[in-house]
Amino acid sequence: MILVDTSVIAAWIDADHSHHRACEKALLHWANQEELAISSITYAELAAAGRTKEALDEILSGFSRIDFDFDSAFRAGQAFGRWNPGKQKKPVLPDFLIRGQASVLGLRHLTNDRHQLQAFPEIDFLFPDWSMKRTLQRFDETH
Repeated sequence: MILVDTSVIAAWIDADHSHHRACEKALLHWANQEELAISSITYAELAAAGRTKEALDEILSGFSRIDFDFDSAFRAGQAFGRWNPGKQKKPVLPDFLIRGQASVLGLRHLTNDRHQLQAFPEIDFLFPDWSMKRTLQRFDETH
């Protein structure tokens, strides 16, 4: 299972987004390989854009849903606390929450956001523009 970040879903939903095409290709690619899931945190972020619950449920119907739990909250809080002290630009907490969830559940994470990756060294991050290239590279290494 791959936990898909809000950044990928938001670009996929918006045909005018600069990453729309790459995210659409990545979602199609990975959906043929593994189950795709979203966090309840992603659901909340997307709800903030003003869509109705029914519209959002329809858009996300192809994704499994994972509730946010206390273990994930703890892991995210630890990473956020270590990353944040003394920084001028404050990181976005939801990014840490979703990554904390990927960490605790041992899931790969498909995201457009390349910030604070070092806070979660245990996560296998996937990026839309790398999806095809990384898969082909892994295939070549095993054959």
